[in-house]
Amino acid sequence: MGKQVKIRVQGMQMGTEGEEIVTQTEGMLQYKAPFYYVSYEEKLDTESETLAKTVLKFSDRLLRVTRKGIVESVLEFEEGSLHNSLYMTQLGNFDVLVNTRQLSIQNKDDVIHIEVEYQIGLNGMIPTDGRIEIQIEKA
Repeated sequence: MGKQVKIRVQGMQMGTEGEEIVTQTEGMLQYKAPFYYVSYEEKLDTESETLAKTVLKFSDRLLRVTRKGIVESVLEFEEGSLHNSLYMTQLGNFDVLVNTRQLSIQNKDDVIHIEVEYQIGLNGMIPTDGRIEIQIEKA
């Protein structure tokens, strides 16, 4: 059984006119050595009412973001590594290449703080810079 947590995800893609996306929600946190798992539901855009289930799986050097629902994807962030995946949407599928430049995961007291700086390329296009900051507060 997991613990209830508050989750704040702040993301920025530099190639999209600096648009910042912030998600605040509640979810569940579980620890199964050596990984933490945080699951929650979120709206992936402002027009849709459909929720996607998101699972964060992480350890001290790896973050995997899995989404299921209207969008299906697995994005993996590991500092200094490239990760290929498929991003599946109703409009079609996209090949995604993620180059993780920096990954920091700090787990102190009742707060887990994750920061990722990366480059992401879709379908062989020129990669753009991105940044994700995740804060998980244990209740």
